[in-house]
Amino acid sequence: MTVAIRSKNKLHFLNGTLPRPFDDDRDCMAWDRCNTMIMSWITNSVEPEIAQSVLWMDVASEMWQELKDRFYQGDVFRISNIQDEISSLKQ
Repeated sequence: MTVAIRSKNKLHFLNGTLPRPFDDDRDCMAWDRCNTMIMSWITNSVEPEIAQSVLWMDVASEMWQELKDRFYQGDVFRISNIQDEISSLKQ
């Protein structure tokens, strides 16, 4: 997903480094449009049940962080190595 977002030069919306401008800022409408587009990409790329659980959010970066918190598995190889080390420990 991040590759597609990066290819559209919208990664700042996903990682939260481009905050929403104030309402009276001339860039506010453009920011809202891009944010909504990215939220649409996210919700259309997950299962409908998962999409329903984040539809209430208003900011793409918050939606992305919520999904990361919920589903990120971490470094699978590192986790496996740690589990192997733990199982080989003797008291």
